[in-house]
Amino acid sequence: MTRHPVHQFRTLPWFGWWAAAHAGLLLVLLAFQWDERLSGTFCSWGSGGTSRTRTLETLTTWGNPWPVTLIAAGSACFALTRRNIAAAAVLLAVPYAATVSCNLIKGWAERPRPTLQCASAQADGFSFPSGHAVGVTTGFLLAALYLSTHTPRAVSALILLLTGLAAELVAWSRVILGVHFSIDVLAGQLLGAGWLAIAALMLHHQSTRRLRREARQGVPNPVDEPVP
Repeated sequence: MTRHPVHQFRTLPWFGWWAAAHAGLLLVLLAFQWDERLSGTFCSWGSGGTSRTRTLETLTTWGNPWPVTLIAAGSACFALTRRNIAAAAVLLAVPYAATVSCNLIKGWAERPRPTLQCASAQADGFSFPSGHAVGVTTGFLLAALYLSTHTPRAVSALILLLTGLAAELVAWSRVILGVHFSIDVLAGQLLGAGWLAIAALMLHHQSTRRLRREARQGVPNPVDEPVP
């Protein structure tokens, strides 16, 4: 068996490129003031018919609090099956803390929602940052990053690819539906990425301490080893 503990961070380069790409796009939109233009273009794509609107509305529900909570709870249960209570606590607490911080920033920024004629959905509250983007980034990607450290490399790549794609689709569905600006989504994704980094550091510290304790005791821990 090949051991892939959390602290090895095989996915760190992938996460770094992901964050850098989103930060770069955010800076471009701010520098050239393309936010409203890009948001309007995306919104016009979503107003192409009832079936398209229903598909987008179904997709965007995955960023609602309950689905994100269920995914976080599922990843925490996976950690508990590996007798890792600390990791389970991180997987539950970080998405919740990210949501709280998002709501605080919304109340501080008080940015109104877009008022586009092409909008095919409505949403209450302020626009910046996108709560759906924060939720799927911390809920989906944190679970995927943790699970990928306990699977073979090929399976890890597939998990990250599918989860990253799903998170992007859910987050940007908010712009296509006309309830968020592009900058709202990018800011939400980067806020979620910040909490994701905090979670990774916490998991790294916890995993390192656990492995050192096991090494001192001379007891192997096959529970934390993935199936080859």
